[in-house]
Amino acid sequence: MTDAELSARLRANILGFRTVQACHGPLRVWELPGVRAFTLPGHANSLFQHQVLYEDARALAEALAPLEAWYREQGVRAWRVPVYPGDVAAEAELARAGYRPDGVLPAMGLPLAPPPSHLPAGTTLEHPEHLDELLTLNGLFYGEESVVHLEAWRTRMPPAHVHAVMVREAGRVLAAGLTFEQEGTAGIYLVATHPEARRMGLGTRVMQGLHADAHARGCTAVVLQASPMGHGLYQRLGYRDLGRWTNWVRRAD
Repeated sequence: MTDAELSARLRANILGFRTVQACHGPLRVWELPGVRAFTLPGHANSLFQHQVLYEDARALAEALAPLEAWYREQGVRAWRVPVYPGDVAAEAELARAGYRPDGVLPAMGLPLAPPPSHLPAGTTLEHPEHLDELLTLNGLFYGEESVVHLEAWRTRMPPAHVHAVMVREAGRVLAAGLTFEQEGTAGIYLVATHPEARRMGLGTRVMQGLHADAHARGCTAVVLQASPMGHGLYQRLGYRDLGRWTNWVRRAD
């Protein structure tokens, strides 16, 4: 499987996961030809939640003016467009419209191989029926703004194609993550380890569990966007670097 194929799968998976979040929570989506924009009402200052995903530079260029009007109507002061590696045409359009680069998101992917027949001795993985503890752990690790749009998933089963894994010790969840699976691709999201349990190999165990489960359900690849802390872990697991998505941010005057 080529890097280009993995990159295309990542783009489709992120779009699908954000759309599922909008269908099963407070996240709002506005669709234009080749473009989808997301916002979270009541959180105007949370740049993470105000995101535009696009198919190609032409579609993005045609959408920029209505997007700006829409975000301003929502009271949003800043929003972002993650630009795919090498898309200089999109970057040029955004620069002309007053956007500026602000941070990068490393993209990674891995063709799935049959997993080991069992996990290491002493490892127990849980498959929760709701995401309360997983979201609490992510809020501790990344901040509450990273999960506020998923509050409805705390007490009920998440939507179809969302599958979680957790590692528990002495009654506490110490590591967790989930996949969103679509068209044979498992997107990895919300992977976190408790600060007191870092460097114990628990993140690796969670990833191994997610891989094994996704493979058993017929997925042929896993894709993700890596945090700086997680990048080394994913490399050790065999993930390939697919380039960096650059956040281009528009800030209202």
